[in-house]
Amino acid sequence: YRGSVESVKIQITIPDGSVYTYSLARHGEPEVFPLTGGAGDYGVKVLENAYDDMYALAFSADFLLESADEFKPYLYPNQYVSFAEDSAAVKKAAELAGSADKDIDFLSDVYNYVIANVSYDDEKAMNVQIGYLPDIDETMRTKKGICFDYAALMAGMLRSQGVPCKMAIGYSNEVKHAWIDVYIEGTGWIDRAIEFNGEEWKLMDPTFASSAEDQEAVQEYIGDGCNYTLQYNY
Repeated sequence: YRGSVESVKIQITIPDGSVYTYSLARHGEPEVFPLTGGAGDYGVKVLENAYDDMYALAFSADFLLESADEFKPYLYPNQYVSFAEDSAAVKKAAELAGSADKDIDFLSDVYNYVIANVSYDDEKAMNVQIGYLPDIDETMRTKKGICFDYAALMAGMLRSQGVPCKMAIGYSNEVKHAWIDVYIEGTGWIDRAIEFNGEEWKLMDPTFASSAEDQEAVQEYIGDGCNYTLQYNY
């Protein structure tokens, strides 16, 4: 976007009709947004702020994504899960991955590192601004963050080492909720592998997903899933 309007949004409509709305944060520079809907028809709109909270259409485009790798949106950085090769979080993830024999072990190591080194920032949670974007290296430096920061940090660390990871935002009952779905080779997608329940981050032992005798423990942890409402995957 090279226009002169300060507040600009982009809306991406995925094949199932869901609409993802983002703020364009860096005018004149590339920004990356994931196509999470798989193959199909997409629509993109760029909206400029007209007055107050009203926006007008600047331009739009439609396109067909003919084939899609289900993992790619969850392996690369984007506006919400932003990282680079020289990120402190990426370097730490590489260190943790080097001592882990399996992806499951790496997942546990990332979780344990983050909860041991990052504290929940209640003041920030009370004052966070609309359009806030997480900075995973800032979270590493300050050792504080809100649920958005925790999820972005964990997702960035996992993705940087080739582990597909969805950062999911939604609700559990009426409580705003965040969780991470992780793909483990040989097991598949593990839903809510790491989640924020409004008070703390919790890790589900990924081995539960492939062991029938542990299903009771899984159900105790996540219930039957009916209380979870997914809004967006990033």
